[in-house]
Amino acid sequence: MSDHSRNGSSSETASRRSLLGIVAAVGGTALIGAGSLAASTEPAAAIDGDPAAFEAGDAPTVTGNDGRIESVYLSPKVEVSWTDFSEGVERVTLTLAVGSDDGVDEVYRETLTATDPEATPGDVASVGGPDSERSDTAPDFDAVDGGLTARFERADATARGDAVTSETLSATELSGGETDTTTLDVVFRADVAGGGDEATVVRTATVDLTVENPAGDATAGGSVGIDAA
Repeated sequence: MSDHSRNGSSSETASRRSLLGIVAAVGGTALIGAGSLAASTEPAAAIDGDPAAFEAGDAPTVTGNDGRIESVYLSPKVEVSWTDFSEGVERVTLTLAVGSDDGVDEVYRETLTATDPEATPGDVASVGGPDSERSDTAPDFDAVDGGLTARFERADATARGDAVTSETLSATELSGGETDTTTLDVVFRADVAGGGDEATVVRTATVDLTVENPAGDATAGGSVGIDAA
């Protein structure tokens, strides 16, 4: 049994809690909600979209070779909304991080601003209004209750840091018939600020990456199976 397979539930829980804590602490603002608008007149934010819904359906695009996971590609699209910002919004900072028991890597961190609402900085492929409206129009940062949709460029999570890498995800020593699974924790955070008000929302998900060496043909190399949750 591989080291990844031996990880107990307490270790997985600790990893997820540490990942959430690290990402939620970025920027120093309070956590307002977890994917839904807070039921109050205080400024609040929400995220619509699953951060683990990568490129194809509910699973990331993964390439494997000889028991190795070479790449894990992401290209997320998310909708961020806000409510009760009496002076509108000045900026929205979007952060996506991926982690496991080996640590946490920040894959995306971009800031969209009211001064240039159509700008697509860094890894942002496109930005527009919320999907419930015409998403191909620029977001209305002046809205008291508003939102935006951001699509990100394709990125390989294994190339964005030192924790989630090909080496930490792979299992090249598997015997025939054995499998090795690594659970990745994915956290997407949005920080919304304007007129002296701030709101933060965090959405979390997990995805399992499995390497298998088929029984009866140990020399055939590995194959990659994916089961996203």
